Amino acid sequence: MFLKLFLRSENGFYNLYLNEVKVKTPEKQLFDFTNKIYPKLILSEIKNSKLKNLNESIYYNIYSLAKDKISSDKFKYIDEVLKYVNTDLICYWEEQPKEIYSLQVKYWKSQLNKLEREDLYFNYTTDIMPIVQNVQSIKHLKEKIVNLDYISLSCLLMITQLTGSILLGYLYLTNKIKPENLFKNAYLHEIWQSEKWGIVEEENEKRNNNLKIFKKIYKLIKLNYENPK
Repeated sequence: MFLKLFLRSENGFYNLYLNEVKVKTPEKQLFDFTNKIYPKLILSEIKNSKLKNLNESIYYNIYSLAKDKISSDKFKYIDEVLKYVNTDLICYWEEQPKEIYSLQVKYWKSQLNKLEREDLYFNYTTDIMPIVQNVQSIKHLKEKIVNLDYISLSCLLMITQLTGSILLGYLYLTNKIKPENLFKNAYLHEIWQSEKWGIVEEENEKRNNNLKIFKKIYKLIKLNYENPK
């Protein structure tokens, strides 16, 4: 039996209840949503996925991170996500085999081109040595990220941790890449290997689960832009 929560409005705020007790963050803060669309995402996720625990909810975890952590120390988490920039997935290419190189050109180079249109210039390499990216581009990227609200920052951190790419995460948060394309970029090598040598079921299941997470986050991103604070 999945969790049975209900939504209640009080004094202009919306909160979820479980057995007449308000649902709180892991650090015991009230959510106090000002728009009911956000808690309704948790409700629908729990019902559709038949979740038995709150911490299984992607939306609950995103909102909790935003409320407990990011809202109290925004720049700490911006610096945390920016640590990925010099080891970003789409900046480390393989020259061989040629099929992989062609896929990198098709997928990763097109994402780097999108960033360049925003004056964000990031180099890629086929060398094993780490890249030190352009300081001005990193600064410019940080300026853009600073303007994101807490929920968007929480989404960015989750996407970056899942993909190993802040650049893909930023493009995703700004609606320049869709879920299926994010999936193909994030797992370019793994998908190629699966098609070439066969699927490893456990790895395939993990990737497909992450695709579901990407889609849930995309839904939240769209709602967040359509309903600005």
